[in-house]
Amino acid sequence: MDDGRLYFDNAATSFPKPVQVYEALDAYVRGVGGTAGRSAHERAQAGSRLLFELREALAELCGGADDRVVLTKNATEAINLALSGLARPGATIVHGPLEHNAVMRPLTHLAQRHGWTTAQAPGDALGRIEPTALDAFLAQTNADVLITLYASNVHGLAQDLAAIGEICARREIIFIVDGAQGGGLLPLDMDAMRIDALCLTGHKGLLGPTGTGALLLSERGAERIQPLLLGGTGSASDKEAMPDFLPDRLEAGTPNTHGAAGLLAGVQYLLEETIEVAARYEAELRARMIERMRALKGVTIIGDAAGPATATLGITSRLAPSDMAFLLSEKYGVAVRAGLQCAPRAHRTLGTFPDGTVRLAPGLFTPPSAVDEVADAIGDILRTQR
Repeated sequence: MDDGRLYFDNAATSFPKPVQVYEALDAYVRGVGGTAGRSAHERAQAGSRLLFELREALAELCGGADDRVVLTKNATEAINLALSGLARPGATIVHGPLEHNAVMRPLTHLAQRHGWTTAQAPGDALGRIEPTALDAFLAQTNADVLITLYASNVHGLAQDLAAIGEICARREIIFIVDGAQGGGLLPLDMDAMRIDALCLTGHKGLLGPTGTGALLLSERGAERIQPLLLGGTGSASDKEAMPDFLPDRLEAGTPNTHGAAGLLAGVQYLLEETIEVAARYEAELRARMIERMRALKGVTIIGDAAGPATATLGITSRLAPSDMAFLLSEKYGVAVRAGLQCAPRAHRTLGTFPDGTVRLAPGLFTPPSAVDEVADAIGDILRTQR
């Protein structure tokens, strides 16, 4: 396998990971191995300490409280838990114009089950929510919950969470954020941004393994939320009802302590290197990609705009995105993702439905020179594929 320098699919899963992540995964499975929260012996206690340290690290990274960090298997589970647990029957739920199917599918299903009314917030041509227009829109919709992504998995541009959060707090609207993209790569402060439920996945910007994630709750969110899954927790075992305290109330079943070991290492790496450094590097990669893509005749950039963003960028050309992605992989060893990226609503908003885009997503370990190699490969393909 290669070293990942031409891996431009970090919006799906970050690769490579910091070496500390690999070491932590190996150390846990070889040296600890106990089930956290289920026994009193040393190995189980070591697992419990690890989960506690992960909650502390996530809270530090995102400006939350460690006693309101609920561990999940990914952002999708966190989103389902937040929506089903925070929205009441008959509620009006407002969503953004760029939402991933991790939001739209549970929202559609649960709306039918619970009689919710759903509405799309107003956005600009790139799907970014404009605060003044949003405030006017919410005044007419009587919304109970607003859910939006942080950064788009299609073009990388970020929403203004602080402005949206202020509006939601003033209007007493529950504010849920899908932080699958942007988490670990852009600054996050739950308290300052007035976020009630922050949904994270471990395997993207947080640099951990797949099968990990978290839901971080505000005090209001923690008081209101109801469980999605029910089962054993290792606590209050004399009762057949879920414990009434967090995180146990929302964490049924054996935790993924092995994965948590890797995620903790990834989050600790980010805390040491700082989000500011990560965001600056992502911005540099993005600027370099935009410069190179602008120079290619026949390439249209999706997301070519100023503002906070991850390094993710979308492009289209006269070739079908699937054909371009295939040729990049087969002829040049470049890994990208083509199509709708599980976000058909975003592509409808952007005018790229149904074919989608070629998504270029370098990461924190992508050397700048790799951007040039990928741009040269795209140029070669466009010159030779007539």
